[in-house]
Amino acid sequence: MKLSVQEVLDLDYFQQAEVVAGKNGRHRAVKWVHVMEVSDVSNLLNGDELILSTGVGWKAGKETLLLLVQQLIDCQAAGLCIELGKYMNEIPIEILQLADRHDFPIIVFYEEVRFVDITESVHTLIIKKQYQMIADLEDYSRRINEILLETAPREKVLKMMHQQIQLPVIYLPREGRAEIVSNKSTREEQQLLADLNQNKLEKNCHIARQPIHIWSQSFAELIIISERGEITEFETLILDRTTTALAQVILRELWIEERRKAKEADWVQKWLQGEHTEEQINQFLKEIEPKLKPKRAVVFLLQVDQSDIENSDLTYLKMLLRSIFQEQGFFLLSTISKNEIIFILLDKRKEDTCKQRIKAAINQIKKSDYVKNYSSLPGKISAGTIVDKLTHIKSSYEKATIVATIREKVSCEMKSYFYEDLHIYRLIYAVHEQGVLQEFVSDYLSTVLAYDEYHHAKLMSTLKTYLACNGSKKETAERLYIVRQTLYHRLEKLYELLGEDFMEPPKRQAIEFAVSAYEYFKAIGQDFS
Repeated sequence: MKLSVQEVLDLDYFQQAEVVAGKNGRHRAVKWVHVMEVSDVSNLLNGDELILSTGVGWKAGKETLLLLVQQLIDCQAAGLCIELGKYMNEIPIEILQLADRHDFPIIVFYEEVRFVDITESVHTLIIKKQYQMIADLEDYSRRINEILLETAPREKVLKMMHQQIQLPVIYLPREGRAEIVSNKSTREEQQLLADLNQNKLEKNCHIARQPIHIWSQSFAELIIISERGEITEFETLILDRTTTALAQVILRELWIEERRKAKEADWVQKWLQGEHTEEQINQFLKEIEPKLKPKRAVVFLLQVDQSDIENSDLTYLKMLLRSIFQEQGFFLLSTISKNEIIFILLDKRKEDTCKQRIKAAINQIKKSDYVKNYSSLPGKISAGTIVDKLTHIKSSYEKATIVATIREKVSCEMKSYFYEDLHIYRLIYAVHEQGVLQEFVSDYLSTVLAYDEYHHAKLMSTLKTYLACNGSKKETAERLYIVRQTLYHRLEKLYELLGEDFMEPPKRQAIEFAVSAYEYFKAIGQDFS
């Protein structure tokens, strides 16, 4: 679609002109025509300009003209047109040889010509080319949109792209087999793919490649290869339009796949309840993914609003999560129960880095543009224990629900999404479930709480900080922003209310537990007085 030097030479105004050097450069692209009469042009050009000149600025001689031509070559100008006769009679042989070495066209006019007419005609041709390119792109987009309405459109889109630009087209999915469309034989295509994988094509060919992104995730890559010259602007635009179309194709394929997976939900629900044997689980996995041999598994929960359960956006959200976790080496099965999406993450990798990869996936989820619409989503994520046996999925699920419950109640205190990182909250939750947590807190802290309420004091916050500082008075005072004397007065009162031995184990351990339980009660808004 670019205007070439040869096309300019075919204009009426160039019929009496002669290409005296750089004849092999007639294919050079012409983006603009520029009249120049100065000798220093290195900072005045962007590249692909066809220069018109009378030579009036080069009276200094051969050295000046030689320097000018070298600058034009370095700036990747399209060519140089010189009007001989009035200011210059001939082009020195050294300059012609320089132009020949670099395939830089030098065109001479032996008679006076009107540069204004040449500029107008060439620019008109450039504009026509641009209009034609836009028209062709619109037509291409229209035909692609028609194909997208058909069944199995991906192969048809790739073929249409190849027909449009007549270059080899390669589709490289993140998972699966590469597809290539070209005029080459099967053997040549296989060699092309092999050279591409080994980075050998860059030496002999020009390549343009563009990733196909959905939700900031790369699902595939589209590549075009030119053996005849640089990739043109038109070919780049075709690549961009096709990439957008293929993103829609992939999105539709993911949607269909996600809906199909929804039919497996009943079986997954029974698995979560521990109703399947190891043999039944292995048989089920073999049917849906023959090569799948998971090393470990974990249940991952995502709480959503009840109103979103039937929303199509939820399907897109599941697709996004599936994509991110697959990138981290997991195979996913999912189901929906009440107000939560339940994923069983099956780890396909040998190395035991399951937890780290889940953390990496969660970070990707939080950074996703799509997830930003769900402002509270990161706070609604939880993960159970990582299990080595697939029949223990029920245990992982139960632990994940405990994490979800605790995170909902004390989200400000919880920085991790994993059951094993609940630490003391695991014990607090278990004791609370037994119905004795309130009594325990009252036994150890009731006197302190009563004193604070009656005197409007701050003994509880002092106790919590003192314990956190391992009994360091200096650090406690600094954290509370109080003077030492005030701290000593509060500590005397704490020793009076809790006993002189309250900093001695195991009493200290019991009080620390009671303080954490008290914070838990505050977080859930429960009165234990």
